[in-house]
Amino acid sequence: MADTSEPRLVRNPAVTETTLDDEVFLVEPASGEVFYLNAVTSGLWKLFAEPSTEPEALETYRAAFPEAPGDDVSRDVAAAIADMRTRDLLVTYPGD
Repeated sequence: MADTSEPRLVRNPAVTETTLDDEVFLVEPASGEVFYLNAVTSGLWKLFAEPSTEPEALETYRAAFPEAPGDDVSRDVAAAIADMRTRDLLVTYPGD
């Protein structure tokens, strides 16, 4: 069961996604900025197609990369989510 104290996040539906040669780019319409998604943020973008919490995303990444040090995974995922939220690529799920 999901932790109800954590907000569920989801992709900003206004953001446009473009794939070019297997690379993903996002355009945030309010600012017109174009964002290149690296391996971590690309995975998060896919994950947040459905509402999810940051701890759930972290759990998914830890399961996907069990050989990586947990502290490194936690730091990288938290930083990527914070950046994506700051840039309005991820938003709080409106159902919450």
